[in-house]
Amino acid sequence: MRKKLFLFAGLLGLASLNAASLPKTGLAGTKHDIGGNGCKSCHAPHNGSVSNGGTQGTGLILLWARSFPAAANTFGVYDSNTMQNKATELGGSTLTTSTDVRMYSLLCLSCHDGVTSSFSPAMQTVNMVGSRASFGSGAYESLGLTNDHPVNLNYDPTKNPSLQVVATVTSSMPLYGSTNTMQCATCHEPHNNTYTMFLRSTNNTTLCTTCHM
Repeated sequence: MRKKLFLFAGLLGLASLNAASLPKTGLAGTKHDIGGNGCKSCHAPHNGSVSNGGTQGTGLILLWARSFPAAANTFGVYDSNTMQNKATELGGSTLTTSTDVRMYSLLCLSCHDGVTSSFSPAMQTVNMVGSRASFGSGAYESLGLTNDHPVNLNYDPTKNPSLQVVATVTSSMPLYGSTNTMQCATCHEPHNNTYTMFLRSTNNTTLCTTCHM
């Protein structure tokens, strides 16, 4: 009996040690900690996304607490003559499945869409990527995504030899889906503001050269 008590105490101590060493979110106190609400700034612990574009059958899409951009809202895409693998419009259909790779951009755009009023007027012009493509006048925007780094495109070094191989990228940044799509969350980590603008690395050449040679 005494041995069992010692064993139980040891396991309890080990469990406490493991719990103490678990990583904690870097969200607290950042700009994503909206109104000091922490996780609830974006997530709903109960009934998330049921009335906001998701369904009970899709895993509730990360228990999201915000409305997703409507299907009619488009954001435009960046393009250039040198791009071999083109980006695809993020909008045009409602986000309804938790396996849709667009989720990792559209969840960001549920706030940063050019019309959301969660930000103060002083911050709206900074935080809104917006979209002149469908939101019209009165929206805070920067020509949508047409003048931003392309997202929702397949990362394919075979089409662009100046790109690093996939394994080099995924060793430090995520690509999504079976075709290795690049989304907003490839470069940004919304839960950790260690680096400026919630980037996954320092805001300099280090981040860019993860993909670009």
